[in-house]
Amino acid sequence: MPKIGSKRVLKSNQKKDLFDYAIYFFTVATPLFEIPQAYIIFATHNASGVSIWTWSFFLVDNLFWIFYGWRRRIMPLLVTSILYLVIELIIVIGILKYS
Repeated sequence: MPKIGSKRVLKSNQKKDLFDYAIYFFTVATPLFEIPQAYIIFATHNASGVSIWTWSFFLVDNLFWIFYGWRRRIMPLLVTSILYLVIELIIVIGILKYS
């Protein structure tokens, strides 16, 4: 099995186990938990108490994870980071608009 650094990498023809499917679930589900924050900002037109610094850092952080996932061809990481990026961009726009 090929390795990246000290981690093993699944080849596409290898059988996936329950843990692999759990990772796929959390890859999509976890970023969705930021949607309520975006909803509250846009529904109430109020972003007080929401830190532009924190959400901007998350946004920039995900740019690095996207680049890393793309370079290493780690699809679950790439998908998760792109989903986070989209939602965090919406939140930052909401903070800028309603602060």
